[in-house]
Amino acid sequence: MIKKKIIATLLIFCSIVAGCGKKANPELQIENYQPVEEFQSAYEALKEQKADINKEYDIEETVRILNGLEMAQVKSDDFYSFLEYMAKQDYSMVASDVIDAKMKFLPLLQQMFKLQKQHKEFSTIWMLARSAAAGAKTLAKESSSTGAGMAAMKAMAGEGPLAIVDMSENLGIDAAKNAAFDHYEEEMDLKSKLEDEIEELKMAYIDYLSGFVSVYTKYMKEWDRLCINKDKAYFDVYLGRMVDAYNSTSKILRQYPRNREALLLKSLSLINIGSGEMNTMPDSPEVLSIVKEMQLPDSVKHEWNNFFVEADLTLDNYIELYPERSAPALVLKGLLHYRVGKEQQALSYLDQAAMEYPRQAEALTDLLDSYRSRTYLNKTPEGQYLLRLYRSTMEGYGMFSPNFLKSKYYAQKGMMEESKNEIFNHFFRRGNQGIYDCLLSDMQFCEDYLYSSFKQLLMEHSFIDVAITPATDWKFSDKDDEIQVSINNRSDIDLENVRIFLCIHYTDMYKDEYDVVKVPTTKNIIKHHEMADLGTMKIAYADKKYQDITRVRAIAMTDDKICWIDKADYKESHASALLNTNQYGKEALLDKIKKHFLADYSLDANVLQKLLQTEISVNGGATIQKRENSTWLSWGKVKEISSTVTELWNKPDKKLKIPRVLTLIDPVFSIYQLQDKDKVMLPQENFLAGSSIRLKFDYELKDGDLLPLYIYSDFVNFRVDIEYKEGKSEVKNVALI
Repeated sequence: MIKKKIIATLLIFCSIVAGCGKKANPELQIENYQPVEEFQSAYEALKEQKADINKEYDIEETVRILNGLEMAQVKSDDFYSFLEYMAKQDYSMVASDVIDAKMKFLPLLQQMFKLQKQHKEFSTIWMLARSAAAGAKTLAKESSSTGAGMAAMKAMAGEGPLAIVDMSENLGIDAAKNAAFDHYEEEMDLKSKLEDEIEELKMAYIDYLSGFVSVYTKYMKEWDRLCINKDKAYFDVYLGRMVDAYNSTSKILRQYPRNREALLLKSLSLINIGSGEMNTMPDSPEVLSIVKEMQLPDSVKHEWNNFFVEADLTLDNYIELYPERSAPALVLKGLLHYRVGKEQQALSYLDQAAMEYPRQAEALTDLLDSYRSRTYLNKTPEGQYLLRLYRSTMEGYGMFSPNFLKSKYYAQKGMMEESKNEIFNHFFRRGNQGIYDCLLSDMQFCEDYLYSSFKQLLMEHSFIDVAITPATDWKFSDKDDEIQVSINNRSDIDLENVRIFLCIHYTDMYKDEYDVVKVPTTKNIIKHHEMADLGTMKIAYADKKYQDITRVRAIAMTDDKICWIDKADYKESHASALLNTNQYGKEALLDKIKKHFLADYSLDANVLQKLLQTEISVNGGATIQKRENSTWLSWGKVKEISSTVTELWNKPDKKLKIPRVLTLIDPVFSIYQLQDKDKVMLPQENFLAGSSIRLKFDYELKDGDLLPLYIYSDFVNFRVDIEYKEGKSEVKNVALI
């Protein structure tokens, strides 16, 4: 665990330099400290909460301060921003020895500040403070414990994100013991009269670290014990083990009665127990009962019972303790009132939660640094899952989005416009919170649980493709860390104010893990049937290059649309994979929600089969099959279609026309099966125009040809046999496959 390496490193570092022969300047000790004006607010904020060693404290608040101050020291641009951060923190529930330890750092920091003001050679001394903090906090993450110890203080100053030097390259102890301070002397080429000042700072920093190690160790061990119980409670709740979740959270609250996450998780478990869902496994581990509940019919609503009463009291207690972090509790209040049939009160709580999440964003995510310090969470899918659960609760996305829950409610009531508006409201709110790194989870949630509303935001999304290619400068060399991004709009609608977010999967990532990055270029309009160039962008993920990219998806946002867009080859490989799935697996893939979506348009596999039998045609040919006008539901309105089956392909103006209604199933087309690599033909052209999908294949028909047109989708697959005989084409058979 990285923090254990930190502790070991600090101990190694302190023992190395002990007995160096010089003692730190007494003026750098807290007993003799007099804060200057710039340091006064930070000093008073700490001093106000300093009390006896037995002062009541909260372990999460204590760890938040331990991690938050270290991270702020590394990330702040100057003394002023760091001191402002220190002054604004709430130390009321922080352990007194942590406050005492942090106060001892102020004289050192103030001395650096004075040197900066007095000597131009120290104009960038804040970088020394950043380097020292980075050395103590982040270390060389890939080094051994001994190697990390050697690296503890060696950070490169002034290069943006601090690069901690990997000291596993047999560097000596003498080189390691002076670390950032020696590095700073070399960089600044200081006059000899200032070398003593640097040495005094170094000795004072050593004294500070020697006292800080024991404090850090004490509370991190306690934090570890809490995390073990809290992690179990998270998994119990989100995997449907409600009784176990109640027991886990109750155990935490007996020792830490103010623990925020335990209060929320206990409330959620009580709500589910009160509804009779005591030990139920959801259809998917991503499904929270809060989502399932929004689908319950009125007959399943429950009366108030002791479990609901305790849940309500627990949530009231949470809101009383943490009014500035009340948003997730308001979401659960909404769920509780929905469970007992008070729909309007439920919606009112969800409205309030949606309003509070942006305002409370900073306060709610104050423990995120503590979660991030548990770097092992990113090393397993379970750890990443746990981190997403915490973030969804505190940031109001995915399962804890009040807007998504309202969208689900409105969709259940048949109020589709209101449902779609709530999806937009969610993304608008998240944008105002300035958070996009969990955009992928939001999109997946919409696709899984809000499909009918989500699909209607842009019915034609499967006719929009994203493409990336390496950005190559042939005059010099390949820029293998840059990519060229383009969008091919094969639909017949114009997209305005288009923002694209790439979801890139690299080698060494877990199967469902993606790096989400915003494409810098925003297009004011991408017209229908247009290929739009979005320029180049640099790959900035763990030293990966273009050749490390294994697959790409993208998310498009406009003023009134949100949708997935994929690479063309991704759509084809996905369709091929579906065809290879056995019947049992295929039924699992045919999501019930998507079937309900088709049913809303009076469509099913049989209706689509009949439409294909009668409504395929080719532009400009002689009619070979006539039929009565047919009707089908599209976009909620009845449209009249008059179609024929006629001559096929082969001339520039001849295009196969497929009823546009198939847009609803996101079709992929081929002549011969996709798996038949020797024969398969993909359409040269494939675009939307008016009431039809237009296809053109590069093939010259011969008399007697019987060509199978395959249509793949997540809903249903078809084989359409088209016979060419005596200059005419005819649909002979349409079969489900």
